[in-house]
Amino acid sequence: MHGPHARSYRRLQALPGLDARAQVHLLSNALSLVGGLLRRRPEAAEDLLGYLTQYLAGQTRPAWPLVSLREELRLVMLFVGVERARLGGRLRFEMACEADTLDAPVPPFILQALVENAIRHGVARRAAGGRVRVTARARDGYLHVAVSDDGAGLRRPLARPGWGLVGVRLRLVALWGEAARLRVLGRPGVGTLAAVSVPIPAGGVAHAWVPTGGAAP
Repeated sequence: MHGPHARSYRRLQALPGLDARAQVHLLSNALSLVGGLLRRRPEAAEDLLGYLTQYLAGQTRPAWPLVSLREELRLVMLFVGVERARLGGRLRFEMACEADTLDAPVPPFILQALVENAIRHGVARRAAGGRVRVTARARDGYLHVAVSDDGAGLRRPLARPGWGLVGVRLRLVALWGEAARLRVLGRPGVGTLAAVSVPIPAGGVAHAWVPTGGAAP
């Protein structure tokens, strides 16, 4: 791999691991739940371990810098399954992604980071819980993905965002420079919206660059 793609991939490799942090958070949440569930709700513990097994099985894939939105959504659904075991009916999840977006390339774990942010800082902070909604649409050569929640909302401007949002922004810059965009909007007591826009190469992920000469998975 040569040229701007090689430079982008080297910049991406130099970043701290967004995927590793996401996995640590997931494992920590899941393992803290299993012991208690085994005593009180063994069937829920079994479901949780099933989600966790499927999620970890997906981590054996090669470390591609881009995956299809379809694959990213599959892992997000497994992540949400683990979070539902923790939050129960307090977490409501919706997804509305247009069919022509599913083969678009995205950095792995970028969507999970936004969903985790919505759950942790929005839904989980409310006694009544809340809803997380993921949408995706393709317009004018760009993929627009949004994660919204009706949770606690932002109490102050994001002058110093947490690592999840920082990691997302760094990956977008490493891959697309100023062509990609991350916006975070919110109001206290109303909810938060995190929206990502990235260019879509012709042909989707199959035509996106990968770190070696092989085809993307």
